[in-house]
Amino acid sequence: MINNCLEFLFGCAHKNQTRPFTLNKACYTVCLDCGHELPYSWHEMRHLTRSECAHERQAGSELNTAAA
Repeated sequence: MINNCLEFLFGCAHKNQTRPFTLNKACYTVCLDCGHELPYSWHEMRHLTRSECAHERQAGSELNTAAA
């Protein structure tokens, strides 16, 4: 139970992960130990934090409304 709470707060701390891949316009890696999906940036070649993910989603939605 404590591990679940820590994983929820801080994310996965395991080192065994898949290579980055894109599916449905979302780029991420997957932890091979627990199955947790970690968002990944191809532009910066690193994992994204939760706040960066929220910022990217917001920027993407603003671009979609501007294009419409």
